[in-house]
Amino acid sequence: MGPHAACDQDQMPRCQLCEGVGGHAYGDKNVEYDPVECSIISLPNQTNMSTVHWPVYPKKFTISRVDGRPGYSDTLIGWKTDPFCFGFFPQNDSIPPLCYRSQDAIGKWYDAYGSRNGTAGAARSDYTIKESGIFKLFPNITSTILQTDWQMWIQNDLWGVKQCICANPSGNHCTEPPCKSYVWHYDTFKSAQYLGRERIGVEWLRHAGVGKAAKLWDLDHFIMWTHHAWTDPISGRIVRMWKPFNGLQNYDPEAWTDDVDRSVFDSPPALCKKGGAKIRINCDDAGNFHKGLEHLERLKQIALKATEPMSSEIIQIKLAEKIA
Repeated sequence: MGPHAACDQDQMPRCQLCEGVGGHAYGDKNVEYDPVECSIISLPNQTNMSTVHWPVYPKKFTISRVDGRPGYSDTLIGWKTDPFCFGFFPQNDSIPPLCYRSQDAIGKWYDAYGSRNGTAGAARSDYTIKESGIFKLFPNITSTILQTDWQMWIQNDLWGVKQCICANPSGNHCTEPPCKSYVWHYDTFKSAQYLGRERIGVEWLRHAGVGKAAKLWDLDHFIMWTHHAWTDPISGRIVRMWKPFNGLQNYDPEAWTDDVDRSVFDSPPALCKKGGAKIRINCDDAGNFHKGLEHLERLKQIALKATEPMSSEIIQIKLAEKIA
């Protein structure tokens, strides 16, 4: 099946082993993805169920780099809300055009009850992103996606130019505002259905590539609606997750720590407040406005005229010249 095929446990026939497994997607067409290899090891009645672990997250965790390599990598897929895909988040439909952004995590943090009032979750991911498209000649950028309660802040370092996008991750489906969408709950997949054990390619982890260059792992495959999840029978950790039009998530079993420093969730971030980032979108003075889009347009013009790789220092000089 292509990456965007909707295959779930409520359909007849539902997905079977090695179906609906997705892969590194990079476009809206069903062929625009890199399929991984997959072979069946055993059905549930052929598997030692004492070695099967359901895809339930720890109530709090930290994902760190392992021996200098990323402990977590993903492809985010979501609605295109700006021309550069600097600020977007997965939503619950497939109406294109969509953004596809693959990235390595510097770190990832989660607490099921880590919000300021302790009743909702908090999550944060810090990424290194290699830009493509018109910005392909520019250096990597860094991005932090932080959510506490129903609010989200996307903070980007655009080659030395700071940006903050204040967001409501509930998206544009709201018909009776206010609408709120919270961080996923740690046991969301406790009722997932077990399909069996597969030998499947896992992208990026431990210096692997995508598609046929992915590293083969023996993992247990679960399904819940259109969500797919794979766990490691040895460590019991979640290793791979996939949902069409949402994205691909891969975790190294060695990268987990079942604890978190809640200070990483401090919000609203200083960059998003008045006097913070040069580019602030949909942020008011306290951390929520609509200002700064002109700087994005200037960066676009610099990128369109670029004929060779540019350093962050040169980009900032050229931006200053345009502002002057």
